[in-house]
Amino acid sequence: MNKNKFNLTQKEQINLVNGGSFFGTSAVPEKNIKSLQLLDGGTGINFEQLFGDFLSRDGKDGIGGDALRDVLKNFYNPSELKNEQSKKLYDWICDKLKSIIPDMTAPGCYPPGIFLASTWNPDVIYKTGTALGQEAAAYGVNILLGTPNVNIHRDIRNGRLFEGYSEDPCVVSELAPSLVKGVQSEGVAANVKHFAANHQETNRMNINEYIPERALHEIYYPGFKACVKADVATVMSAYNQINGVPCTENRQLLNDILRDEWGFDGVVMSDWNAVYHPAEAINAGNDLAMPGPIAPDVLMNACENGSLSAECLELSANRVAELSEKYAKMPSGVINRDMTDSIAYETASEGIILLKNSNNILPLEKSSTIALFGEKSDYLLTCGEGSAGVITNRNISLVKALAERFDSVSHNAFADDSDTFIYVYSLPGQEGNDRNSISISKNERDNILTLIEKSDSKNMKKILVLNVSAPVTLDGLENEFDGIFCIFLPGMQGANALADCLCGNVNPSGKTPLTWPAGIEDMPTYLNFPGDGMQVHYGEGIFVGYRWYDARNIQPLYPFGFGLSYTDFEILSFEAENENFSETVTVNAVVKNSGTRDGKTVVQVYVSDRESSLTKPLRELKAFRKIFLRAGEQMTVSFKLDKHDFESYDPNLCAWTMEEGYYDISVGFSSRELCAECSVYADVKSPYSYGENTSVKIIMENENLKNILFDFFEKENLTWSNVLTSYQYTPQDKISMILEQVSCTDEQCRQLYSLMSRVKKI
Repeated sequence: MNKNKFNLTQKEQINLVNGGSFFGTSAVPEKNIKSLQLLDGGTGINFEQLFGDFLSRDGKDGIGGDALRDVLKNFYNPSELKNEQSKKLYDWICDKLKSIIPDMTAPGCYPPGIFLASTWNPDVIYKTGTALGQEAAAYGVNILLGTPNVNIHRDIRNGRLFEGYSEDPCVVSELAPSLVKGVQSEGVAANVKHFAANHQETNRMNINEYIPERALHEIYYPGFKACVKADVATVMSAYNQINGVPCTENRQLLNDILRDEWGFDGVVMSDWNAVYHPAEAINAGNDLAMPGPIAPDVLMNACENGSLSAECLELSANRVAELSEKYAKMPSGVINRDMTDSIAYETASEGIILLKNSNNILPLEKSSTIALFGEKSDYLLTCGEGSAGVITNRNISLVKALAERFDSVSHNAFADDSDTFIYVYSLPGQEGNDRNSISISKNERDNILTLIEKSDSKNMKKILVLNVSAPVTLDGLENEFDGIFCIFLPGMQGANALADCLCGNVNPSGKTPLTWPAGIEDMPTYLNFPGDGMQVHYGEGIFVGYRWYDARNIQPLYPFGFGLSYTDFEILSFEAENENFSETVTVNAVVKNSGTRDGKTVVQVYVSDRESSLTKPLRELKAFRKIFLRAGEQMTVSFKLDKHDFESYDPNLCAWTMEEGYYDISVGFSSRELCAECSVYADVKSPYSYGENTSVKIIMENENLKNILFDFFEKENLTWSNVLTSYQYTPQDKISMILEQVSCTDEQCRQLYSLMSRVKKI
């Protein structure tokens, strides 16, 4: 960065690091630095924020006013506006919109992160990013917030769970960067949030999270790092504290890790009102405080009293100026609706998950006569609420979509000839509110059971559609239905995609991106969410999601990576090209579509460490690929695993390490459907290699090492009782310490360590 490029005065620097409006940065006209329009989000243009910013920039009351609420509610039905104030505001907003996008094309509503991850397909996520970027550019949005939200699915009660991708860092790291690339291909800055570990809405402002260092590096950081490596333009810092330090003031997080270690050179902006101490935030590397307008006084005073680093202020201001120079563009004013609708449909088709299909009742015959029930069974829940909400007239009616594909559809009623009962259970999700329960309410459950009884009396097929922001416990309802789909929040084309899955035009290929618990008590965070008062302990450590269920041998309702198809797939063979490795190993799986329909599946590769010095999960996902095979077709799928895929983060060493020894590599179609396995040996030296740092405990409990040590002590006439005493009272003593006690020479020590190093870890 050229520090003198913009030649900014101190006043101009302070202006740039403070937001200029509720969703805009400040401009410095004298230096030709334009304001940037920021807006959510990852599922489409947020009208509440856009209209609120119109008002904010014009000096009027912004978000939250009665008139604006009325306009938002009735934007596509202006005749329903309740008074003259609302009508006047509506006309004023429309004039503003027409100056930006003359044909007033409504924004599209696209699936959120949890659905995108259900596709397990980076290509369709990239396309979704291009659609989001094109629409943002059309509306004059320069930075699209939450593209993506990569916070891990720690607890399914999180009100914003739907925004995140997965419980697994491999899934997040492989998929989320595609959204970044897609958005930025359209000339719009992407924004990854919330850095870091923003996993609850309860007490979200400044909640203090106690998180083990290893869990941060192995579980919670990788998705952010992957987006940085994809050249994301901006990072949003989070509300919460991590181990006592607010994220916006955490220099280790924002500077040492994000910039120095990962190489991020863009702008760090705060979540809205997440800057609690402005000078400390700038000093830590938080470049932009949002929202605005913000008076300059606090930072001016900090400059005068020396509590704000002049160098840090200059760096942050220049970063914001460079971001403006690259991304502050005029609205394109044009949306290719056919293209964006097509992308929304393709994404929805790839992410719908078939959870149950008893006796292959699906797909349905096109002659089926359907009775469709559920509060949101006509217009599905397509997106979340709050900052993720999208107001549009482009959502598709499920009643209409089904009527186009089947002989007849009755809505919220049984017709005399109905032969198929479909119930849509809908569960919204919202910023600001976590769930207390993961169960279906008693009233709705009773209603479902009554409808099931009616359908059983008519001998109807029964299908449940889970239109949910997060998993729910079905408490036995899964046994009452013949077929179950999970569609999460599928975006504006979800109804068309679901209808095509039901009739067989689309063969479902979505997979669960998180473990679906059978009961709330099974969850790893059951006793550690949302914490007590203003603090929460991440007691599960690295055992998030399937790692926990596997370690505790708990059977989930639906495992991680699970999803059915209308065809069958099998693994014919699986082998490693090189059984001994130090840097990379390639494994090959021969996969066959052994069914009668063309279809897609996700081939998943998991790594297990047979014997580890660190506590490790039973297995961890390290690679996957979604493939298409025609009926009867087979193909070889190759995966190249590198050293990092076998490493863990050692908090004592503050480093990633790969231990020598055998690793088992499994391949299959979910974390609980592993079809084949091969083994490889990591032939490396590590901090855990047998030698001077090996503990007495490890030596005495390994027959080969114990014999070597005993023979050595006898040969060199050393006192064996020192070893026995250490093993009895201080077994973690390093063998080097014992050798020092018995006055071993350097040459003797070298001889012993050489003998120990030849013992292979198995």
